Amino acid sequence: MRSPSGIVANTLVGMLMLLSAGAIALSLLTAPQVAEQQLKVAATNTAGASSFVFVDQVAIREPQPTAALGGRSSATTTQRVIYQAPDRVEVSSSSAPGTMLLVIGNNRYERTGNGPWSPLPPVQTSGISTGQREANLLLFPLQSLADSTSVTRRGSTYRFVPGAKSSLLSSLFGSLASQLSTINFTAAINGEFATTEHVLATRGGARFVIDFSYLSIGKVPPIQAPTGS
Repeated sequence: MRSPSGIVANTLVGMLMLLSAGAIALSLLTAPQVAEQQLKVAATNTAGASSFVFVDQVAIREPQPTAALGGRSSATTTQRVIYQAPDRVEVSSSSAPGTMLLVIGNNRYERTGNGPWSPLPPVQTSGISTGQREANLLLFPLQSLADSTSVTRRGSTYRFVPGAKSSLLSSLFGSLASQLSTINFTAAINGEFATTEHVLATRGGARFVIDFSYLSIGKVPPIQAPTGS
């Protein structure tokens, strides 16, 4: 026969195990909501930053060489954008090496190599400045990340379904968006900011990888208009 103290001890152990199991079950149930909140807050923080450096790398791999890739089976392009809120961007791209584009409000400038900045003709936009339009395009992936759903987290990787998914895919892939067979979105957070987005998509045997990186968040020197402009 158990002593009263033994019964109490076993009962307490049983209750603790039950509470522990309940806590684990509760954490599993709430984890997706926590992950979603973390991702949304981090994306909102990055989108609302005063400045950042944005690096966009696109890699395409086809099963065999194609004319679209210049007779190759793979290609990679990289674009680097310095952004300063609300409407200043400086763009350089591996597809046009040595050339840089600067947009400040409605003013645009171009520079080749270390040469001087040359003004470009204005671009007609509806209701907003050219710089604001470029900034909106730049911020769109972050805004879709801030509106993401079905967020799960494994380690430091967040998987999600972006908000305005169809519009995002159209902006990233153009007419190919409707032909994609699989699409996966992941992101990573560093501190209070979303720092990377990764898109993996396939079309038949073709593979598309898009990587966005957000660097020097809130620490970019001011973008200035060229002297004498």
